[in-house]
Amino acid sequence: MEDPVNDYCFSQPHWRVIARGFDTEKWFNEGSAIGTGGILRPKPVKLRTGNFYYRFASSNSSREAQQGGGWWLDFENFNKIDQFAKSHRYTIRDAARLMLALPYDWTRVDTLVKSLLAKPLKAYAGEGKPAQGSSSGYDNGTAWVPTQHIKICQLYIPGLFIKGAKPREQLYETVFSQATVKSIL
Repeated sequence: MEDPVNDYCFSQPHWRVIARGFDTEKWFNEGSAIGTGGILRPKPVKLRTGNFYYRFASSNSSREAQQGGGWWLDFENFNKIDQFAKSHRYTIRDAARLMLALPYDWTRVDTLVKSLLAKPLKAYAGEGKPAQGSSSGYDNGTAWVPTQHIKICQLYIPGLFIKGAKPREQLYETVFSQATVKSIL
């Protein structure tokens, strides 16, 4: 079996810190562990090639942020959100915001990325933690708590896009095929 192409990320502790929802810039620069959201107890898992993975994103984000962002769902967990939306007459974006604890100031949740995994990857997996919205604006200090009666296993895939990396093909461009990006408004 082929090794995950992002295996090297799992020996670098900052990726786990990001998966736990901590702000690594503050962590590195100030030594403080300020954070919100993320995965409660992230555990490394191997993702299956030949399966589709899903990501909610913002239409006003760059292609790199939409397709190369680290936060993903497998089909089973995406389907839980989709079924919850249908059975409770929510839009998929509202169900995703509720079930994944996505503050308004983090994302518009108006775009769905669906990609087929073509090369082996590893991810951190686990239940999401509560997230704190900004103290002003639309969130107005709202604490977002993932749904408790339906648990969603989130995936954080480190290394898909590395900002400021030398001009080269990014990992998200090589591991996924059949990527589709569509509006969910």
